[in-house]
Amino acid sequence: MSTPGVRGVPEMTAGRHVTTSQSPLGDWLRDPEVEVIKRPERRAVILRRIDLWSALKVSLALYFSMFIVFLVGAVLLWLGARSAGLIDNIETLVEDLGFAGEGTYQLKGREILKMTAVIGPIVVVLGSLATVAGVAVFNGMSRLFGGVELTVTDSDDLGPRSKRL
Repeated sequence: MSTPGVRGVPEMTAGRHVTTSQSPLGDWLRDPEVEVIKRPERRAVILRRIDLWSALKVSLALYFSMFIVFLVGAVLLWLGARSAGLIDNIETLVEDLGFAGEGTYQLKGREILKMTAVIGPIVVVLGSLATVAGVAVFNGMSRLFGGVELTVTDSDDLGPRSKRL
């Protein structure tokens, strides 16, 4: 037997299962031609503190995913530019402008990829630490000034009128 009154848990009523989120009388009282508009509930919430560990985890995940997307995109762009002959054109342009001797300037894709794979995670860690430092500054300022007030609503629709039953 389940606990009555708990949302989502069926309870026994006259030998049949009835969930508490459903009306026990059904929809026979509701007029289908009348639309019920329920206003979304709004609340003011004051954000006073952000957990540093949570900020570190979220920022590491965000920066690491951005690094992976950047790395895959850069490799695909490099392969496309190499197959289109753009890299060779850039190498000859640098040589023609006099920055390198004839046939001596080469862009080495493998070495560029290796350096990006080494420097990228360092940038990810430094960016995450900078985010945590910013969150620590926010926590200190919110202790001093009282936090940030946010308005939270339960509406799914962001438009001016929300039609919910």
